[in-house]
Amino acid sequence: MAMDVENGIRRIHGLDLSKRTFKCCVLTADRNFEDRTVIPGSMDPEGRMKFASTLCKTDLVVMEGGTSSYNFARELIEHTDAEVVVLNPSKLHIIFQSQCKTDKQDCVKLARYVRDTNRDNWATLKVPTKEETELRSVINQYDGAVKDRTKAINRLHAVFNQNGFPLLKKADLASNEGRLANITELLDGYAYEVAIVLEREISNCEVNIGNYMAMIREIVQKRPKELLIWMSIPGIGLMTAASLIAYVGDGERFSKPAELRNYIGLVPRIDQSGDRNIVGKVSAYGCKPVRKNIIQGALSVKNVGAKCSIRDCYFRLQGRGKMSQLIGVGVANKMLTIGHTLLKSGQLYKDFGNYNMLKRKLREAELGAVDMSMFPELTQTAS
Repeated sequence: MAMDVENGIRRIHGLDLSKRTFKCCVLTADRNFEDRTVIPGSMDPEGRMKFASTLCKTDLVVMEGGTSSYNFARELIEHTDAEVVVLNPSKLHIIFQSQCKTDKQDCVKLARYVRDTNRDNWATLKVPTKEETELRSVINQYDGAVKDRTKAINRLHAVFNQNGFPLLKKADLASNEGRLANITELLDGYAYEVAIVLEREISNCEVNIGNYMAMIREIVQKRPKELLIWMSIPGIGLMTAASLIAYVGDGERFSKPAELRNYIGLVPRIDQSGDRNIVGKVSAYGCKPVRKNIIQGALSVKNVGAKCSIRDCYFRLQGRGKMSQLIGVGVANKMLTIGHTLLKSGQLYKDFGNYNMLKRKLREAELGAVDMSMFPELTQTAS
């Protein structure tokens, strides 16, 4: 048995959270962590504080990672002396599938997992800060607003197509002025009325996108070190840097670049069968917001004017006949490897010999108020 009283733990609490309630499986040292008691709880503020009031220094609380669990874990860490552990749900899925379990309750599985598994082998996750959680939420809302705008523009484009204007391009509907001009000139009757409703929907999405972007700018400027390091790398703009700050943070929980690449989901899947290791395609598992943004940024480095190691990597892969998506993955891996090294050393990307590109990106992203004092080279370099 991996867990014993020598660890100082007297009770293990396995939490399975839902939107409104949670179940807690309690294993106690009095009976060698073999007995169990499952108790219900409420996820409202009163229910969470009631549970917190029952905890003491010799308690271990374990739960799976997720939005609600991160918030709950932070509250328990701030208001109790108990040890709180958040486990990686993607790794737990494999563990629970591979082990014989007779009890279907997830809270029991979690409690037994930490009881039976050596502490060094726990698939733990770092609890994100409140600032990182807020940034994740804003980024998700921003992505949702962008998708809603795209869908509404597609529907508006279909209205023109159905009314005999198939040559009109979606680019002609990108701006409010362009949409109104084409609607007024080309449509009438109910087609006109439908188009006006869709135009209002698109305009509302654009207002929301602008509001979310302002929130993102405000939050990332509170993390100037990570912001400047990531944006100093070619191909990484505001949204990619924001997603990296939100989901990677200061990078301390990744001891080597391979761990970061695996977390983002840019490494090949490996199937082991006997003595054979079968390397498959790039895994779809990982941090989707970062993966989407950094691959887009990786594909844009071909347009960087000056030569650098990242741009050279793009054209080297292209010269080997690699498909665009594989080039994006390869370059994104190099960007993450460089970024991890820079976070550890606290330095900016220096392949260009100056920081004019970084300053230009900051101006374009409207981040002129970011604190650069921790990097004296930025204030010494002429822009």
